[in-house]
Amino acid sequence: MMKISNNLAVKLLSLNRKSINPKKMKKQFTPLLLTFAALLSVLVIHAQELEVTPGTMMFNVNAGASQTQQVYVRNKAKVPQNFVFNLADWLVDEKGETKYLAPGSTGRSCAEWITVSPALVTLQPNESANVNVTMLVPGDNSSTKWAVLFVQSAEEKTGVKAVDKEVQMGLQVAVRIAIPIYQSAPTNKLYKGTIEGLKEIVDAEGRRTYTSQVINTGDKILNCKVYFTISNLMTAEEVTSTPTEFMLLPESNKQISYTFDKPLVKGKYAVAAVLDYGHNEELDGVQIDVEVK
Repeated sequence: MMKISNNLAVKLLSLNRKSINPKKMKKQFTPLLLTFAALLSVLVIHAQELEVTPGTMMFNVNAGASQTQQVYVRNKAKVPQNFVFNLADWLVDEKGETKYLAPGSTGRSCAEWITVSPALVTLQPNESANVNVTMLVPGDNSSTKWAVLFVQSAEEKTGVKAVDKEVQMGLQVAVRIAIPIYQSAPTNKLYKGTIEGLKEIVDAEGRRTYTSQVINTGDKILNCKVYFTISNLMTAEEVTSTPTEFMLLPESNKQISYTFDKPLVKGKYAVAAVLDYGHNEELDGVQIDVEVK
């Protein structure tokens, strides 16, 4: 197995950004990507009797500056409702599951830089409100950070059970919506990713599954595309997979797999996994040689 340079990748694989027809691509969204799919768009979320937009907040504030965005909340219930806004940290574990943690408890947290005003609103039926979310970045920090804002419909608690240290202002949470928040300074240009390891598994029916790992070694969120290519070294025939697209946070990695369903005919092949994250003129790739007898 060896790493391949951009020139070798283009020569052996005939694969570069211009050679791929976007009209023929079918995007394969991974569970992690679904979490981030609304990164640059407005997404309306409906949860029972609560409407919230946007689905994701992306801040681009330089060190020492601030920026304010708004969250729109509408009460779709037939009765008045209280809505509270709480911040937290989050991480995605090895299984792709999102874990929520206390605000400010992770190294990549920006929860302590965020102010939400007001922190509680009471809305009549079909009434709406805009809530300000302000990001104030310290003067010495341009790293990419993230947090989550919970928008929660709540009911006032009375009686003996009214005291709850985990719920603010004596309110019992009824419905909760999570809005991921990202902060990435424009002056931060540390886009860097790599793809490593390429393993082949052949099942009893001749199907071949290739697996590689993408690693974000920089300090920016990467929009990744991974292609797998199988090249017959004798006939020069090539098969290129549909690109797998996903976002990858700094200091994180993701395993990507591709299964070729048809048995390969006898011969020698070059199999490669190629990473394109859009901020590097050179594609990064890894290659193995395969012989089918």
